[in-house]
Amino acid sequence: MKKVILFSLFISILFAQGSISGSVTRADNGDPLLGVNVLVQNTFMGTTTDINGQFVIDQLKSGEYALVISMIGFKQYVEKGIIVSDNIIQLDIKLAQDVLSAPHVVVTASRQAQDVMELPVSMSVIGPRQIRDRAVVNLTEAMKYEPGVSTVRGQIKIRGATGYTVGTGDRTLLMIDGVPLLGSGAGNITWTMIPVSEVAQVEIIRSGGSALYGSSALGGVVNVLTKNAPAKPETRFRLKSGIYSDPKYKQWEWRSKPGLFNYLDVTHSRPIGNHSGWIRVHKAKSDGYKRQGWLDANNITGKFKFNFGERYNASVFANYYSDDVALASQWKNAANPFEAPTGEEDDHTTGAKLHINGFFNMILSDKTVLKFKGSMYDVWWQNHSATNDKRIDEQKGYGELQINTTLGQKTNITAGLVTQKSKIRTSLYGDHTSTSMAVYIQAQQRIGQKLTLNTGARMETYSVDGEKLDESAAPQIALNYRMLDWLSFRSSISRGFRVPAIAEMYTRTKLNIFIVEPNPDLIAERSQAGEVGMTMKITGNKWISDIQLDVAGFKSVFDQLIVANPNDQGIIHFENLTDARISGLEVGASGALINQSILFSMAYTNLNPEEIDKEGNAIDTLAYRFRNTLVTTIGTRIFGVTASIENRYMSQIERVKLFQENPITGQDKRVPIHIWNANIGTNIRGWDLLFRVENMFQYYYTELERNMGDERHFSLTVSKKI
Repeated sequence: MKKVILFSLFISILFAQGSISGSVTRADNGDPLLGVNVLVQNTFMGTTTDINGQFVIDQLKSGEYALVISMIGFKQYVEKGIIVSDNIIQLDIKLAQDVLSAPHVVVTASRQAQDVMELPVSMSVIGPRQIRDRAVVNLTEAMKYEPGVSTVRGQIKIRGATGYTVGTGDRTLLMIDGVPLLGSGAGNITWTMIPVSEVAQVEIIRSGGSALYGSSALGGVVNVLTKNAPAKPETRFRLKSGIYSDPKYKQWEWRSKPGLFNYLDVTHSRPIGNHSGWIRVHKAKSDGYKRQGWLDANNITGKFKFNFGERYNASVFANYYSDDVALASQWKNAANPFEAPTGEEDDHTTGAKLHINGFFNMILSDKTVLKFKGSMYDVWWQNHSATNDKRIDEQKGYGELQINTTLGQKTNITAGLVTQKSKIRTSLYGDHTSTSMAVYIQAQQRIGQKLTLNTGARMETYSVDGEKLDESAAPQIALNYRMLDWLSFRSSISRGFRVPAIAEMYTRTKLNIFIVEPNPDLIAERSQAGEVGMTMKITGNKWISDIQLDVAGFKSVFDQLIVANPNDQGIIHFENLTDARISGLEVGASGALINQSILFSMAYTNLNPEEIDKEGNAIDTLAYRFRNTLVTTIGTRIFGVTASIENRYMSQIERVKLFQENPITGQDKRVPIHIWNANIGTNIRGWDLLFRVENMFQYYYTELERNMGDERHFSLTVSKKI
């Protein structure tokens, strides 16, 4: 009998379950906080706080746990040493405000939640405050303030991987909530589709991500995490209106009245039983600062989050975007830089894009979760031009099955299967189908208390019109050494690949004086990359606080890089023309002074972009890369007023492809870029007001030859939560 009692006691202890509950409040005034993320460290268990700041996590096996409590705008808090048996643990947690509002937990680098101090690769994280304080309407406006990121005519470049490719062949993968936002057959990204007012955070992997994310991630990954609806209904309104300055020189004036622009967002969100959702309507209308710079666009976006108990949840994100936008190729001439070439004044495109993605999560246990992801993309596009009347009709589908499991306390495995198929019908580059299949796996192993080893690989096969075009393997290995709580070091090496876009292989069209001809013999481009980096975060004191410093050195070697190459007759072919080597240094720093009343940030990038021969000898500089980029911001938040001033510097582009600089006449002269922006904002009776001026000194420059950069413009943004 005694043995039976002891055995029963052992079984009850072994299978005992308990729960952790508690409240989360503000440290300064004790108010409850709604929507705080409460996660059980090293598991997939977690929840969020309700309208009273309360939370409960049930069905926890006996053992010792740690909770990670985080919310945008507050400092992350970790509660360790929580002993769970068959009792209820009650916690009272107070969160301190974080004026810098930098997200502390990311998911993109290793496909799982991870502290930013333990990242295996270099990453930038943009929070909603950085988007709001710049009155951003296009995500690229915020991204170009991060280390390693720049743009040429709206095309993102991460560490110089992409130069300018006539709007095709982007080497950056864009994801929404971890699911790829599928692009067109041109392989480009429609950044205007992203609902910036509903962004929770943006995670930018600045090194190649092919090992986990495949072909499109050769140059990096941008993962946009959207907001979930709060626990009570709310409606948010934002209107940004502005005006462009007249050209500085009288002879450049091309219209009788200044150009105007307006961007309107209205979002309604609410809970629906155990579920929740939001819907956003966006209207954009701009005259532009040049003749072929106007835009008229409409966007409807919605997200619905479904909670089926504690172990099942799902999300659906849908986006419909339609636009009528001017089609610009270059200016009329140097004496009329804001006018279009004769005969192209009315060229424009019309189109509509529908994107739906979603996921379904099954938490099989506190150590294992199964994820199903899927998306579909449908685009219709029509070019209205006197010389180039083309159309595109395309559908794409994507599916992924992913499993995450933790083995013991120190090993996490992520593995998955991916399939993607597209069908294109177009007069621009013909009718084609493409398919890809991939399998990937990553292991994260903690070695001791301070060292984390990440190893991963991806195998992908790609076919066009039923014929295999490429089969590639992309391995990666990375180490993170967290020497101290506030100091960590990282290093990684990886291989990457990108298959050519359908547009690069088959386009036949005319762009102003240039003619683009097809090249179906293109092959995949590949890369080998390595980096070392350091991250430091110091709380400091009331005089100097929240110091964050990130430094990274990197080197990438590209084989068979695809470039748009014009010949002497102006005929462009996309060719596997270039082997290249890009090395460089990135430095990012931010912090606060004088009791967090003054904020500062800085991002510096140095690139050495070289075209090389087969022996590795430098031949020339790669086209459309900025060798040096420096972005600095200083701001203040006192007495309910926010103000900041920004400077963005890019060194002169040393080499281009289309129109070379004439040293005798000065035609097509290239200059460094110096842009100053400033803003001031406040809140009056619940209305947020932000006045902003961009390019305040009306500096003239070109990123792409014969395309003038943005004129000075003023804007007022008004927003309110109802």
